[in-house]
Amino acid sequence: MDQDAEAVGPVSRGVNRALVALRHLMVPLWLVAAVLAVMYLPPLGEGGGLGLPLPDDAAPLEAERRGVEAFGYPLLGRAQVIVRDPDGLSADDQVALAEFSLRASRGEVEGLVDVVAVPITNAAGAAPGAPERGTAVLVYLLIGGEPSIPRQVTIAEVFAAAAPVPEGATVGVTGSSASRDQQLATIRDRLPVVVAVTLLLIVLVLGAVFRSVVAPLVVLVVVGIAYVISMRVIGWSGGITGISAGEDVEPIVSALVIGLVTDYSVFHLFGVRDRLRRGADGGRERRAAAADTGAHYLAIIITAGVTTALGTAALLAGRLDFFRGFAPALALTAVVAVVVSVTLLPPLLALLGRAAYWPRGLAGTEDAGSRTVRTLRARAQAPLGARLLATRSVAALTALVVVAGLLVVAWQGTGMRLGLGLDSGVGEGASLVDQSFGPGYRAPTELLIEGADAADPDSLARVAEALGPLPGVSAVLGPGRPLADALTDVFVSPDEDVARLLLIFGYEPTEHRAIAALDDLAADLPAVLDRAGLPGVTATPAGDTAIARSAVDAIGGELLRVGLVALAVNLLLLVLFLRALVAPLYLLLANALSVAATLGLATVFFQELLDHGQLVYYVPFAAAVLLLALGSDYNIYLMGQIWRHARTAGLGEGVRRGVPLGSRPIAVAGVVLSGSFALLALVPVEAMTQFAFVMGAGVLIDAFIVRSLLVPALVTVFGDVGYWPRRPPLRGAPPAPPAGPGPEHRSDG
Repeated sequence: MDQDAEAVGPVSRGVNRALVALRHLMVPLWLVAAVLAVMYLPPLGEGGGLGLPLPDDAAPLEAERRGVEAFGYPLLGRAQVIVRDPDGLSADDQVALAEFSLRASRGEVEGLVDVVAVPITNAAGAAPGAPERGTAVLVYLLIGGEPSIPRQVTIAEVFAAAAPVPEGATVGVTGSSASRDQQLATIRDRLPVVVAVTLLLIVLVLGAVFRSVVAPLVVLVVVGIAYVISMRVIGWSGGITGISAGEDVEPIVSALVIGLVTDYSVFHLFGVRDRLRRGADGGRERRAAAADTGAHYLAIIITAGVTTALGTAALLAGRLDFFRGFAPALALTAVVAVVVSVTLLPPLLALLGRAAYWPRGLAGTEDAGSRTVRTLRARAQAPLGARLLATRSVAALTALVVVAGLLVVAWQGTGMRLGLGLDSGVGEGASLVDQSFGPGYRAPTELLIEGADAADPDSLARVAEALGPLPGVSAVLGPGRPLADALTDVFVSPDEDVARLLLIFGYEPTEHRAIAALDDLAADLPAVLDRAGLPGVTATPAGDTAIARSAVDAIGGELLRVGLVALAVNLLLLVLFLRALVAPLYLLLANALSVAATLGLATVFFQELLDHGQLVYYVPFAAAVLLLALGSDYNIYLMGQIWRHARTAGLGEGVRRGVPLGSRPIAVAGVVLSGSFALLALVPVEAMTQFAFVMGAGVLIDAFIVRSLLVPALVTVFGDVGYWPRRPPLRGAPPAPPAGPGPEHRSDG
């Protein structure tokens, strides 16, 4: 019996022997499962996109509801139609558009029901702050009820098609709803490209590592089955639990499932190849190699997968529906990746044997290696190397330098600014508005004024007059302002003490500068109302800028709660796996430093180098939780290698032998996992681009700096203290068998 098989538990050995014995059944069974999932389970994304990170009773949402109750329809038009002629719209053209808007509001235009169309022209100073004069009319479509995003877009398209657009003018649909709809469409269109390019990356990297055509195909089969099933299981679970994720989560889930399954496949391919080198490739040896490898990795992969699943499920500790939609998708992805990998890889590799490494086969591949991986590994470990890292003085200096470097980079994250990232500037219609009115007109802020005498037109005019000069405010629309007198019922409720104004900021509506301007305005509001003769009334902002402001505040409050739960979950699983307390603590510290440095790097890259000005509100927090969990995956694998070899001659020998053995599979897996996330940048959506960078850079930092330098250095510095509270193993204890390829097991044949 193989030495490896004797070292694993009887359950792991029995399970994998059974899987290999049923190899002719297991492979087609998973293929059938994938087909049945497609046929009978709903796809991910039927529920729409991610919800906002706001409680249902958030002040901006409540203000919008109260405004609709008082007036019968909203003031905010998240779907808009813009008509622009760079050579200028004549007075007759503008009047015709205004009259058409009036007919649409009366229900006299086919296809436009329960709609109030409010036109604004940039002529004669009617749109303060507009860069052009007399070139455009912007129509806000105020739609009754609670219309879905597709319905809002459809109504805007009907309006645009029927509107009297003069010859030479351009008409476009815009607004945050239209941009959100286009954002989801972009994700749907680009996702197949992202998946295809990611699979090509797997073929190229693994083909180079194993010098094989078949090995990458093995991974593609397992990845494909796990991908299909995970997407459908997530969709199904959303329907059962009511906790659903939308289409904008699908690219992230895709990258995660592809990366995880590839990680686990790499470990199996290395393990089977190493075992096959120790004997002839007869049927018995082929089956034994697959079964022994599966048995050896079963506990590691299950622990790593559970760590990822529970680590990402920590997002459920948040009180917001946003987290409740994100967390289950990521956790279920990790579970499916583990289940498919541990039950499909051993049978599949048992069927193939040496053929999995065709055409190169086994001979010489370990010595030749992959030039790419050798280079990456050399860079990660140079100039110290595993031998020097086993020396305490060198390890202490290395740990100090790496920790200091990570802290310096992490400190840059203190300047991080957050925005909502609705991408309301997407599309031709948005460009037309920016040219003729300015970006703030795409998503105005509603100011709901409530209380005794709140509807007094003279007082409202004074409020509008006082708000106009405030920093960041480019226009105020309401009583006493241009055009508003003809639309008094839109701004003043005759039956209640309720009124509303529209504020236009001079910035992108959901970016940090608009949020800061709204913060300043909110602080000035009580004094403004007093000076206007309305001391007893309240004024509540609503709209996209107000939502962005509340979202950033809400998600900041959730960070501490979710972060503590994620750290606790990862610490607990490391303690259980390593059966120690000190080592898990310094491993978790290394993970946290890696994540913090990644976020600091992202802050510099996007806010300083690319001048984006902000990070999308959910990117840093979702990525941090995911990186923390994935880092624990690599901790489990690497520490298993180090401590196993430490049983023979102490931790110094464990670092000298375990780090090179563990670093190569981690390097290969890290390159593929990083690439899987980095390719999300092919989706031209701000959130996806930022998430791609954060995850891609974070995995590389973790694999090539933290795992190759910092962790081995910390193991050496802490020494046997890392085993506390249990005793370190006795020197000369029988060594555990290798979990991966090593020089001592190479075969020249």
